[in-house]
Amino acid sequence: MILSRYLIKAFIGRFAMLLIGLVLFLQTLDLLAQANEVLSGGGDPLPTLTRYVMLRMPSLVETVAPLAVLLGALTAMVSMATTSEIIAMRAAGRSVLSLVGGLVSAGLVLSVMLFVFSEYVVVPANGSLEDWRAADFKTGEQQVKTGENSWMMEDNTIIRIGHVMRDGGVLNDVRLFKQDADGNIEDIIGIRLAVWENDHWTTFEIKRLGAHNLDLPVPTTWDTALRPENFVRFAVHPNELSLTALKQYIGNVAIGSRPGYFYETWIQQKIAGPIVLALMPLLAAIAAFAHHRQGSSIVSVVWGVSIGFTFVIVDNVVLAMGQFGSLPPFLAAWLPIALFGTLGLYLIFNFEHTGART
Repeated sequence: MILSRYLIKAFIGRFAMLLIGLVLFLQTLDLLAQANEVLSGGGDPLPTLTRYVMLRMPSLVETVAPLAVLLGALTAMVSMATTSEIIAMRAAGRSVLSLVGGLVSAGLVLSVMLFVFSEYVVVPANGSLEDWRAADFKTGEQQVKTGENSWMMEDNTIIRIGHVMRDGGVLNDVRLFKQDADGNIEDIIGIRLAVWENDHWTTFEIKRLGAHNLDLPVPTTWDTALRPENFVRFAVHPNELSLTALKQYIGNVAIGSRPGYFYETWIQQKIAGPIVLALMPLLAAIAAFAHHRQGSSIVSVVWGVSIGFTFVIVDNVVLAMGQFGSLPPFLAAWLPIALFGTLGLYLIFNFEHTGART
């Protein structure tokens, strides 16, 4: 237990230093690249840049956390291996699996912390930053414009929105495409303006644009369960949405500009993404135990980073396949973790039982 705490303490210390260093480095580069655009909004330079840094930094923390965990675990194990501390631990009766298991357990704790951080810090910061960017970094009323493929789904009605304003309380150019049981469009209703008042939508210039039966009376109201908060999140990317909000993008009321499987994939990714922090120590152990005897710690570090980036590439490719519907959402999010986790456990088990020694 004492040896595990010693190794975990070395890992956590290196992880914290690497995380801070990487975030500061990337934040500096990002600020240098974006400063002119941010200041073009006309705000006071220091408060404006400070606000940008505060909104951008949480996303950078989330992005570099897996790399910091990988390098933290890798440098901790390589450092102890080169000073024969790992050999001493093995001589004291500790197995490779138990040493790596302690780091993976610490990675699981960091995964939970990252999930909470992502839900309650990163998501609001990303949303505020994108709203600010959409307003050209100016303050005041903002307007969300939807693209040609933007849509919402409520039961059997497809909804198209031209513009969303006033925190979702004002909608311009609304189109309602009502489908029959076979999925065919049987009625098209146009609404020039819809305003949220007294807990319902007040519509202006509502008219029928097409129908199988043109003699049907034109509706005078828009009966819907959708509220302004649904439209505020209408055109945003999943990285600006919490897990709870993403669940509203699938089901009877499907909100968004992409098919349901796209959002189902991101729901799974919201959970699987932080788990990567528990996988990285396992990948680092493969490199540390396999290569440190070759005479140079650099070989182990380079090999470990290569394994980590290989995982990132595979993860992004498989995630993209899930977003385009080529893979089921569950597989798209969890398959890379399962593959690399299984490979890592096999190699560590092999080190333990084939006479390999550190």
